[in-house]
Amino acid sequence: MNTYQKEIARFYDIIVHGQKEAEAGESELEFVEWAFQDVCSRKVNQIMDVGCGNGRFLIPLARKGYTVTGLDINQYMLEECSKRLKKQKLQADLIQKDLETMDFDSEYDALLCMDSVICYFLESERIINVLRTFRRALNPQGILIVENWNMPAHRELCEEAHVHRYTDEDIEIKWQEHDWYETFTSIFHIEVKGTILEKGEICTFHHEEILRAMTVGEMNMYLKEAGFTECSAYPSYDLSEAANVNGDSMIFLSAG
Repeated sequence: MNTYQKEIARFYDIIVHGQKEAEAGESELEFVEWAFQDVCSRKVNQIMDVGCGNGRFLIPLARKGYTVTGLDINQYMLEECSKRLKKQKLQADLIQKDLETMDFDSEYDALLCMDSVICYFLESERIINVLRTFRRALNPQGILIVENWNMPAHRELCEEAHVHRYTDEDIEIKWQEHDWYETFTSIFHIEVKGTILEKGEICTFHHEEILRAMTVGEMNMYLKEAGFTECSAYPSYDLSEAANVNGDSMIFLSAG
């Protein structure tokens, strides 16, 4: 998995979500809590958020009173998450570790893997092995929630480079994003280049990501191969739009 530059970690939410200190939206949190309460067979208290990044899901879940542990490979993202937790007087354990080497045994009622984190593993065998580590980390009857971006539904993003600009009283960020999709290998490339003007100083950044696009069928197959028994998929966080097969996301709920 790529290691973000420190600048990317600080301004990741602006570049990806278009706002400072982005948090999961109301519909996302309602879906997650619906899964905890109506799908999971046990009471959910202990949650692990793998690939937690700056805390987009971790922070609002901690605010709701859950005991949350965040795991991420990148120290800069965890440092930013820690700052935001302290700013809001919230508590969560943060662990710097790779998903492939995490080793937990029946410690969590729910495990979240959001924002296409699983897609950074390009080979099927690695995906299955990571899902197995997730299953081991869950308590009996615990629930896994995986969210992948529906990349094939957004191939129009690959047609040309997109230029973006963000300004406020403290900072100006300009960047260009170029995406391309390899149809034969189902690999999605993201390249971001830009400049940050802050306190009269300019720094440049260049960031690349490579992700594996997966269909619902593929992901369900990997989940079952990893030992998950009950698997269901949703194309949107809005349950009333369950017939919308071209939603922005693919959300998977699985029981161990």
